Amino acid sequence: MFGKGLQKTLLLVYSIFFFFGTAQAQFQNPVKWHVTAVPLDNDQYEIRIQAKIEKGFSIYSNDLSEDLGPIPTSINIEDSKGFQKVGKIEQVGKKLEGFDPIWEADVAKFKNEVTFVQKVKLLEDKVSVKGSYEAQACNESMCFPPDGDAFVMNLEKRKPATPTATASGIATSFDSSDADDGFMKMEAGVVQAESQQVKGQDSYKSDVAFNWDHADNSCVQDTDEKQGGLWLIFTLGFLGGLIALLTPCVFPMIPLTVSYFTKGGKDRKQGVKQAGLYGISIIIIYVALGLLITLTFGADALNVMSTSAFFNILFFVIFVLFALSFFGLFEITLPSSWANKTDKLSNKGGFIGIFFMAFTLALVSFSCTGPIIGSLLVQAATDVGPSVGIFKIKPIVGMLGFSMALALPFTLFALFPQGLKELPKSGGWLEKVKVILGLLELAFAFKFLSIVDLTRGWGIIRWEVFMGIWIVIFLITGLYALGLFSKEKMPKAIQLFGILSLIFTSYMILYTVKYQSIPLLSGIAPSTHYNFFNQKVQDVSDTKDFSEALAMAKKEGKPILIDFSGYGCVNCRKMEEHVWVKDDIKPLLKEYIVTSLFVDDRTPLSNDEQYTSSASGKVKEIKTIGNKWTDFEIRHFQKASQPTYVLVDENLNVLTTPVGYSDAATFKNFLQCGLSQYKKLTESNSSTKGQALTSALKP
Repeated sequence: MFGKGLQKTLLLVYSIFFFFGTAQAQFQNPVKWHVTAVPLDNDQYEIRIQAKIEKGFSIYSNDLSEDLGPIPTSINIEDSKGFQKVGKIEQVGKKLEGFDPIWEADVAKFKNEVTFVQKVKLLEDKVSVKGSYEAQACNESMCFPPDGDAFVMNLEKRKPATPTATASGIATSFDSSDADDGFMKMEAGVVQAESQQVKGQDSYKSDVAFNWDHADNSCVQDTDEKQGGLWLIFTLGFLGGLIALLTPCVFPMIPLTVSYFTKGGKDRKQGVKQAGLYGISIIIIYVALGLLITLTFGADALNVMSTSAFFNILFFVIFVLFALSFFGLFEITLPSSWANKTDKLSNKGGFIGIFFMAFTLALVSFSCTGPIIGSLLVQAATDVGPSVGIFKIKPIVGMLGFSMALALPFTLFALFPQGLKELPKSGGWLEKVKVILGLLELAFAFKFLSIVDLTRGWGIIRWEVFMGIWIVIFLITGLYALGLFSKEKMPKAIQLFGILSLIFTSYMILYTVKYQSIPLLSGIAPSTHYNFFNQKVQDVSDTKDFSEALAMAKKEGKPILIDFSGYGCVNCRKMEEHVWVKDDIKPLLKEYIVTSLFVDDRTPLSNDEQYTSSASGKVKEIKTIGNKWTDFEIRHFQKASQPTYVLVDENLNVLTTPVGYSDAATFKNFLQCGLSQYKKLTESNSSTKGQALTSALKP
């Protein structure tokens, strides 16, 4: 039962990432929300939050235990002095309760429609009722990420309703599907109500106003387009494909498939052609997988996932399960019926038959390739990178690299079949490769747990703990590859990997004890200043609050470097660990007040600091420090990527064009340009003040 349960859980998780079963409703969330405020007697109202659920999907009860697996629906009405809640939230709808085979537990869920009702009694004449809703929609093969929004209902005490008014059901309502028209549907025009989703209606209040008139746009070019790192993700994908070839699910297929094409064709030329089409089919299948990942979630959603505590914990669990599957505790497989259907289609002639032969390979080898593909897609999907429209490029490029490596031997050995004799025989060494892959998966799992630790402020997985875990894992990997835990002699290639693993372990120990960042782990390990025992390692940032930075700049007479960053931002760590530390850049940074604003900081704002904003085009409730800095970046600088660097003076003059992830030369020029412009503005202001003083002293 343990293995079976894990398989079902993994299959459900995979549906989030993989294209099997995801072509649903044009990839839109299948739940539409409708919020209404219905007046009652005695200064009471019913806040009704209605969810209309697409056929085939369901959402879970709001009183469901989180331990069961599915995410319960969240309905929140914030407390206020202006009203009091009357009773608990009621669920009005047909609740389906019973055993769910997907989660292997008793759950309560709703299909088609459900309304969550909360009664409130007004204590003041006019009251704003703030709330939010969120739900996870699932069908039999997949789950959407939790989705919802916030709303505000402006209510006021009313005179007793006339019988006519009561009978007509006077209410003001808002339908989430009509958010873009910027107005609410008014059914009786009595109760004033507004939603956070309505554009332009927000409670953002700030005296901050940046002046772009003095920005020098000539010396620095915006570097957002350099954030891709596409060659790196292509290389990682290609290496992943080569590793997949060495697994017991794929390696034995190479001589079988090549022999089929070279011996089954009418002549050698036709066999080579068929093998080439087979390789092209593999590439098409896996690139389509990367394409459908971006269609399913969209570019923005994937970036949000990279800083979400829920998704990073989910990724941690997935990677641990990947590792356990490689260790042989259980096997991750797709339904055998899928492979059977594609195998039948492969009997057709021409390109269609060859394509489904390749598709059958993708399905039957999933237990070995799935963890590698999943690891690659998680890294590509949650890393900063360029997008074209709704398409995020990295998952597509990563799958291109993976599929090219996977397809290469089938084509090459068809061209040079004599090379098949040089291939090592399949054997127990393939299982040893799986164990080594499992150890690597286990190491990378802690990257995601580290991100949660940072964003939530746990303070547990600091530099020493993270590096200690990696050192132990790679030490075990090296010793295992050298045959310490096995009576059988390891192949020379695996022994060589063991030696390299032990060298890397020594390399990590050397850097760890010196509290020096490791170039190979940039963006994976936490920053060195996030440690337990060495307080001498200081954060370059002077403050993590812009107001404090502004006060410091006025006091010290320095310009400000605004660093829009993220705890889960890989490119932010690369900039800090490889660019900021250079000898010709460190002195320039000291000329600035550096303020790092973390957009994924989940620390809640106080009630007085919370507000609503429509800067992103969709009014959102700003409840955390990270929300505030995200809104700050979008509102004032029209950017939503990290890192983004902005130079301003103490009077809020923007000094030059903001830049993003860049090389050392570009960043150095950026800092120098800002200092030069700051000097010009300072001299100009001093000259103006001097002229005003001279004029005032004239008789």
